[in-house]
Amino acid sequence: MFKMASFAQRRRKRACRMGAEESRNGNYGLMCASAVEANMNKQVQSARPWSLLHQCSLDQWNNGHGVAAAFSETTMTCNGVVFKDCSPSFCINRQGLLNVNKSEPFFSFRRKSKFTKMAEHFEYNHIPAHLSSIQNFHVNSVLCCQGQIVILHLVRNLMTQFGIIDLKANKFLGIFGNQRVEFINEALRGEISPDGSLCLIKLPTTRVGETGFVFQLYKLATKELLSEVNLAYNHALFVFDPRFSTSRIAVTSFVGGEDNSLSLIRVPTWEVMTTNSRVDDFNSSLNPNLKDLKYSRDGHLIFAVMITSGCHCKEKKARKCQPIDVSIYVFDGDTAQTLHCIQYHRYACGQHSCLVNYMPVLSECGSRMAIVLNDLETPIDHVQIYKLPIRGNLQNRCRVRILHTFPPETIKNLPLPRKLIRYLGFQPDYL
Repeated sequence: MFKMASFAQRRRKRACRMGAEESRNGNYGLMCASAVEANMNKQVQSARPWSLLHQCSLDQWNNGHGVAAAFSETTMTCNGVVFKDCSPSFCINRQGLLNVNKSEPFFSFRRKSKFTKMAEHFEYNHIPAHLSSIQNFHVNSVLCCQGQIVILHLVRNLMTQFGIIDLKANKFLGIFGNQRVEFINEALRGEISPDGSLCLIKLPTTRVGETGFVFQLYKLATKELLSEVNLAYNHALFVFDPRFSTSRIAVTSFVGGEDNSLSLIRVPTWEVMTTNSRVDDFNSSLNPNLKDLKYSRDGHLIFAVMITSGCHCKEKKARKCQPIDVSIYVFDGDTAQTLHCIQYHRYACGQHSCLVNYMPVLSECGSRMAIVLNDLETPIDHVQIYKLPIRGNLQNRCRVRILHTFPPETIKNLPLPRKLIRYLGFQPDYL
């Protein structure tokens, strides 16, 4: 056991050290956008998995390097406060949400101060007037979103409910999941299934005489509760496997007595397919270091993002702060076994700042991962792009190659069957 821990520790230190050295060396940041694209296509063929493909400043990333490297999501920083301006799954900057400034006299100061930027926007722009004014519905936060579908945390008469909004049609689709009490935003977590038909929500139990948290699985079309299961640990995180419409999720700390575990679960039976009982090399519990869980675009990899716990906001007087340590543990999407670990430093507060400040983003082809980090010697923001291992069958490898060749906006116009076009877009089960 000691030898394994020592090896893991050396591996993590080496990963961090390599990132710092590579960040100081090389001249990738001097490239123009076209040179970045050409260099990326050249390197990606010969580079080994987890190799550093590109590095640049955050300004250069925003000014064309990110798009040239085939990343459609280039927002890597946000000044929003989590659970106030943003939620774990919805960033006011990344989704392009602006604060609504209501100057009319009937919007009292007391009412305005009650709502955050995000909640205020949705309440005044997407909730029907008769619900907010007559039935007294208020928006607390965005619970989760996928594409144009957004699930809101609503409150009415001190009771929590959930609302469905179609942003594309600008339509409020209804309410589901009425609860007996009002929950704070921090107590809730949700995710929509890859096909958009189900919503899985983690929330405190409301059963009389019981404590702890539960998973509740809802069908969005009918707004009915399909299944519910009690959780062994309150801090369990979950994510749907993008390869399947609704049938598989990855969950941390799902099995009793396994607080440092990652399990693959069948939905809605909650059958445990496999479990990795050692996610974190140095802690017996994933709480409070585990911040988020996500799949790669093709579903063959799972990323568990862990950060230094506690508040790391800038001190008001000295304006100094200590960087957080970010560790990305990578697991096999079919076996949950540990594959790799990347560690880096970031000047952000993992407790209060928006998650986009330290979370990795994935390229359109799904074979590259970008992170924003800081060297300890300087607070300057750097972006590094790493090559991910291409796993799965020949079909998946061909998809990556096609996405390397054609820009994302041209994929839907290729002379291919509709089912194949959907596969190229990472649609689950080729829907």
